[in-house]
Amino acid sequence: MDSILNILSSEPFFYVALVAGIALLVYAGDWVVESSTRVAEYFNVSKLIIGVTIVSMGTSLPELCVSISAALDGSANISIGNVVGSNIANICLILGITAIIITLPIARSVIRRDLMILLAATLLFAFSLIDSEINMLEGIFMLLLMALYMYITFKSAKKESQQVEPETEKEPEKKHNIWISLLLVVISCAGLIAGSELLVYGAENIARSLGVSERVIAVTVVAIGTSLPELTTSIIAAIKKELDISVGNIIGSNIFNICMIIGITSCITPLEAEPTILSFDVWFLLASLLLLGITIFPIKGKTEIVRIEGILLLLLYIGYYVAMGLTGQFAALG
Repeated sequence: MDSILNILSSEPFFYVALVAGIALLVYAGDWVVESSTRVAEYFNVSKLIIGVTIVSMGTSLPELCVSISAALDGSANISIGNVVGSNIANICLILGITAIIITLPIARSVIRRDLMILLAATLLFAFSLIDSEINMLEGIFMLLLMALYMYITFKSAKKESQQVEPETEKEPEKKHNIWISLLLVVISCAGLIAGSELLVYGAENIARSLGVSERVIAVTVVAIGTSLPELTTSIIAAIKKELDISVGNIIGSNIFNICMIIGITSCITPLEAEPTILSFDVWFLLASLLLLGITIFPIKGKTEIVRIEGILLLLLYIGYYVAMGLTGQFAALG
């Protein structure tokens, strides 16, 4: 028994737990969306509802589980750092690399609706951090903003679907066994919980063993790990020159990260944040949002992100890491 405990508390196992946790989150998150969609289709839920709820929220499930698990474990800096790091990575790393490979067209609704709501969510998030704590009331405001975004998105999606020529209504195929689908939902959710526990356990102990803050591990390793599904999907789609990569989906994911994840987590337990998150990370988050706004601003009637703009986004992400290094944030804590 002692030998097992020694293995579980050894430094190599912390890295194994981190990698295993990320892998579980990636695969379980994908299966939750897949199996939940099958269940919804079985009960004749419209594809519009499925798209606006299950699919759009699905990419944020890993971050949600990690944040709740970390907060309940007393590691609020992992909860908040994960969201901030993921949002910076989504804009600068994912959109940056993708735009370098292929020009990204942008729907004007993204500028009018999604970008404005993301700006409001980010400012609300920054304002909530002024006292280094996000409480239940502030979490409720974030959830209300999330509800507003969902309502606007649903109305917009419904309007667009009505403008498309209606196809012949087909009887939904119920070839999937409902009980197997329900079982997969349960197993996938269990995988998300287990993955988040492993990741948080690994991240906390790696931070302690390296002598760096939990926040640094959260905004780097944990954030990139939970953003892996979007990163790999976007790069593969760009290499195949498939133009269905949606900037709106990335922005929507960032809105979910702030409003839903921080909103729900802070309603469960108050989140005490390291002051560096507001004085350092949030400024880079706002800078990434400003740069994105500049790159997608309509010039000559075109709304798109081209290669040079993708390079600028990627350079900002690299600059984020360089700035952390120059300010000694990767150094061991004294």
